[in-house]
Amino acid sequence: MRNSYRLILTNIFFLAIGLTLYYFTKNIEILGAIIATGISLSIGLRNSQAENDRIFKELFQEFNSKYQSKFNKELQKIVNTEISTEQEELIIDYLNFCAEEYLWYTKGRIPIKVWESWKNGMIYYLNSASINRIIQNEFKKKNSYYGLFEILEKELKITK
Repeated sequence: MRNSYRLILTNIFFLAIGLTLYYFTKNIEILGAIIATGISLSIGLRNSQAENDRIFKELFQEFNSKYQSKFNKELQKIVNTEISTEQEELIIDYLNFCAEEYLWYTKGRIPIKVWESWKNGMIYYLNSASINRIIQNEFKKKNSYYGLFEILEKELKITK
């Protein structure tokens, strides 16, 4: 609904400009050109929003599918237990996965409500005692994670 208002306002704006210029110039071509420009911009805005929604949907489905198939059960198993070398690799993969989600958030492709939900899940797992030991080491390489550690730093239990 919010996007409909943008389209309506865009059309009203260009209609008002067109009618104002027509009133002063009595040139119908100017009126037609300005109204056509407004319609073209409205269509472009609508198509842009539809494309953004499509990209978000693809990313959302891809991230949720990958999380469910690769991380969900495994992370639940290793919270607050001793971690094997294989599980340590899984945690590094999870960090890379989280960094990718953050990267797409910073590009404006993930809405803030979705990002906040994902971030809360990240903090829960990354602060669990067994996983946090690995996070301590990875924090030193924070530039490898697209700025993820900078955004989570205040909420993670990191000893510097």
